[in-house]
Amino acid sequence: MAWRNVKLHFLIPLYMWICSQASFEVDVNCWWNQALHVDPNVSVVCHTSAQGRANSCDLCQIYVITPGQRHLLPSTCASTKETLNFSIATKHTGHIRCVCNGNMVDTCNVTVREGYPPSPPSRPICTIEDLYDAQDIHCSWTKSNEPMIPTIYTLHWQDCFGDVYSRESDEENAVIKRDEYIKSTDITAWVTAENVLGSALSEESVFNTGHIVRPGPPNNITHTFMPLVIDWNMDCDTVEPLDKSCQVQYRAHTTHHPLDWIQEDNFQSTFPLEDSQPFTLYSFRVRCHCGYEEKVMSEWSSVYSVRTPPAAPVGQLDVWSDCASNSDNSSCNIYWKEMPLSQARGEISSYIVTLKLKNGTEIKRVTRQRRDTGSQHRHKQYCLQLRQFTVKMGVMGVRVFVSANTSMGMSDPTFMPFPLRGQTAPEVNLSAIGENQTLQVSWHVHPQFTESVLEYVVQYVSVVPHHPCLNWVRVNRTKRSVTITGDFRNYTAYNVSLFAVFNNHSTFLKSAIAYTLQGIPPEVPQFHVKSISHSSVILMWSPIPVHESKGVILHYLVGIDETESNVSSDKTSMQLSDLQPCRQYQAWVSAVSTAGEGKRSVTTFSTTNENRFVTSILLAVFIPLMLVFAFIFLLLRYCSQKIPDPLNSKSFKHVNFQHTWPWLSSPTELTVKISELEIVENLHPDTPSPPSEIELEKILIDVKPKHFQVPNGLGKTNEGTEKWLEDSEESNRGNISKQDSWKKEYSEMVDTDEEEDDGSSGEEWWDQQCVSDYERHFMPPVEVN
Repeated sequence: MAWRNVKLHFLIPLYMWICSQASFEVDVNCWWNQALHVDPNVSVVCHTSAQGRANSCDLCQIYVITPGQRHLLPSTCASTKETLNFSIATKHTGHIRCVCNGNMVDTCNVTVREGYPPSPPSRPICTIEDLYDAQDIHCSWTKSNEPMIPTIYTLHWQDCFGDVYSRESDEENAVIKRDEYIKSTDITAWVTAENVLGSALSEESVFNTGHIVRPGPPNNITHTFMPLVIDWNMDCDTVEPLDKSCQVQYRAHTTHHPLDWIQEDNFQSTFPLEDSQPFTLYSFRVRCHCGYEEKVMSEWSSVYSVRTPPAAPVGQLDVWSDCASNSDNSSCNIYWKEMPLSQARGEISSYIVTLKLKNGTEIKRVTRQRRDTGSQHRHKQYCLQLRQFTVKMGVMGVRVFVSANTSMGMSDPTFMPFPLRGQTAPEVNLSAIGENQTLQVSWHVHPQFTESVLEYVVQYVSVVPHHPCLNWVRVNRTKRSVTITGDFRNYTAYNVSLFAVFNNHSTFLKSAIAYTLQGIPPEVPQFHVKSISHSSVILMWSPIPVHESKGVILHYLVGIDETESNVSSDKTSMQLSDLQPCRQYQAWVSAVSTAGEGKRSVTTFSTTNENRFVTSILLAVFIPLMLVFAFIFLLLRYCSQKIPDPLNSKSFKHVNFQHTWPWLSSPTELTVKISELEIVENLHPDTPSPPSEIELEKILIDVKPKHFQVPNGLGKTNEGTEKWLEDSEESNRGNISKQDSWKKEYSEMVDTDEEEDDGSSGEEWWDQQCVSDYERHFMPPVEVN
């Protein structure tokens, strides 16, 4: 006996040690009832599931710990799930944790979620869908709320003998097999919903299994007009026609989308549609039951559509004009929206534009209605609903009206109030803000201006090239804001303009740019360096076009290396100073919108040397001067080819200017050796030779100098001056007639000092033939005392 006690006392610590050393993982899932969150405390339910725990261990404990409390799960070593219920403050639901055996050796994972207990489901509806198939009973119901946590639905039914059966489902339907019920007997069915936070029970449904067969849908639907009446057939073999009951749903189709279904009950075989609209497309569908108490409805019939007859149009067209789109201001475009079918009440065949002149004459222009096709691109769909007519500026003084024409008549004409040109608009504060595919437009105008305003028109058009889609909305004169909805494009600029409409004209007030959704701007284009010095640089770029900017450009960021600066959005250049000479820099620029900074445009440059900068300035001054001197030189050379140079005169060659007119040169220039070189263009072989003596005499003007006196001291001959003139004339004529001598005369280098040193006497010089016909015509007589 003592040994048994010793053995027992030994085994208990051993089991406790084994449990303390065992490693296992526990998942604890807790839910708190969100439906009771108004109370300071909420009810929390925790379930556990163990992984790797020994079934033989009964001493391992799991504690769920909340702020200020420790909750012990009743049993921890069993393999079954365990549940713990407790209350906790709502603010502490996110601070629940657990431990195993009071230490952190074992893993304990806690997941805390909110949820709802289920609400009672709807009463189940049970039917037999097909008599010729398995004939199973299909029961369905709807849940009243969304528990947000796993919920099990169970279909229960009791047969005529009182036996109850059930079938679980995680969805909202279940099936009773054919072998689980008796045909043509009564069955009671109900549904329960259950989760960890609670359970709920639906109402009971009692039915006879022989009366729940779903009938076929109605067929042979027809109609009659005046008024519109729908007829159909419903096959119910075992019941009287008056026992049948049908539901009718109908809807009208608008221009864009059909309206929601409208349901009417308790009809047997006909349905009259009261107040049907002319030329309107209506759709109908019908379902019926055959009069049994269970009222099992058939499926809906196929949709039956019919259009009512047309009628005369009512109302007016919505007409507007746009004169700004024509840059030459020579015409205005008149636009009008397609008249809704509810107003047209028939198919529009054409539009009539009437011009009423001042003398009472009317000019009508017919614009045929075009038929839209479904193949048009999506972004053009709304633009296709606009019609256009161009009016020349020459008829702007007349009144313009637009009407819609149908087979049943014409709509009332709509007057087009053109905007006045050159009119001074009052000061207006206009705001256009885009958000969530809408444009919020508001404005403020002086109250005195609004007294005669009939209405306001807010016009908006995208700035995308080649695809503008003009649209407008009319606003009551008492309002100062409007919310515009439509198929707006993201990252697209819209030009929003405000107009005031008066009796016979409209006035443009103000415009603004708006985006429904802004994006990050693209890269700034054409970023480059304009000029560089040793310490500064001028950076330039081009502005991002509005249709490419994807948003309003708030400012530009311009940086060099690691520094950056903000530049106004209306600037396209910036000068950076205080740079180091002979250093390479990397500059960049980017655009910024509300969505963020765009991609950076980068360029690299190097500053110049400081001395090179001074040299560049000198060159900048010297080069233009050299060009001016070169131009003057070429001009003088050109003139020298047209007018003979007096320096080539032999009379001037033989005159010692330095002695005759000493004032022409400075004393330091008296000993300067002067050489003169005249270069004559080489004559082409086909160039004619100098004129002969006979030809020259015909060309020269026949005027001889009457008084030509040779200066004294220049070596006269014994035969006198006349003899000298005759000899010189003959000598010059001989020289002109000789081509070689003629070329040499104007191409050899003449050194005046060498002539004086060659030892020839003055008389030998005088004996040379030195007077030319040029001197006879152009040189004045010179007389030296």
